[in-house]
Amino acid sequence: MINPNFTTVKLEEGNYGKFVLEPLPQGFGSSLGHALRRTLLSSLKGAAVTNVKVDGAPHLFTTIPGVKESVLDIVLNLKQLKFNVTEGGPFKIKINVKGAKKVTAADIEGEVDPINRDLYIGEVSDDKGKLNIEATVEVGYGYSAVDEREKKEFGFIPVDAFFSPIEKVNIKVEEARVGRKANFDKLTVEVWTDGSVTPNDALRNATTLLSSYFSYILSGSDAPVESTAASVEEEKKEVIDKKLFEIIIDELNLPSRVINALLREKIETVADLIKAGRGKLAEMKGVGKKSIQLIEEELKKMDISLD
Repeated sequence: MINPNFTTVKLEEGNYGKFVLEPLPQGFGSSLGHALRRTLLSSLKGAAVTNVKVDGAPHLFTTIPGVKESVLDIVLNLKQLKFNVTEGGPFKIKINVKGAKKVTAADIEGEVDPINRDLYIGEVSDDKGKLNIEATVEVGYGYSAVDEREKKEFGFIPVDAFFSPIEKVNIKVEEARVGRKANFDKLTVEVWTDGSVTPNDALRNATTLLSSYFSYILSGSDAPVESTAASVEEEKKEVIDKKLFEIIIDELNLPSRVINALLREKIETVADLIKAGRGKLAEMKGVGKKSIQLIEEELKKMDISLD
């Protein structure tokens, strides 16, 4: 068994860190280096702005009277905010500025403070102008696109968020000599962070995460769980229910008068039809026995019965 027996020399200058690991068995330099690089870039927690609300701006392409930047420019600046939090949230922050002034991250108030307080946000160029902003800060991993989020805050403009506290990672593998043998590896890892975490802590967190995954293999906890018949049926039902919500009644081969009668009663999808049931449908104005029969025939084509 090849036991770990190497030294780690580290150098840290602000947000930059350089770590040299040697001597490593041949091949371990690349194995460790690529694993650490991928983990550092994709799997460390960070915080970022995810939703923004600007008074007087219903969407990104709005301009605000008395403010030099457009809402889009302001949001792009807010996306560069960095926070030293990795747990909890979501957190609320706000900016309330009146009168001519250059607005920076130092003007932010709320539940968390940005670490890059000199970051430029925008400028109120008119003495009568004002800039009122509310934003949500969340903790997450990697990159989060707007269209991938299920939950959205009413009245807020959702924005793409880059949570990772790591800006750049370089790895370099060279030959290392031990005595007369030169078949060892020397691994150099360079890490640049955004200031919310030190390079030393970032590398330690990445190694801890990788260790937990490697030790999980064949630990017994990774044994496959057999699906019971009940759980399989439940999963199938969940998939079917989701599909029913996606099928609107306009897609059914029903007369226009029947569709209009259903829409008047706020029945818009097949799922709404199932929830209403035969009894409630019979009480609706404009839905008679013939209409219910037509609805049942359409549902039967999808192997669905109307109770």
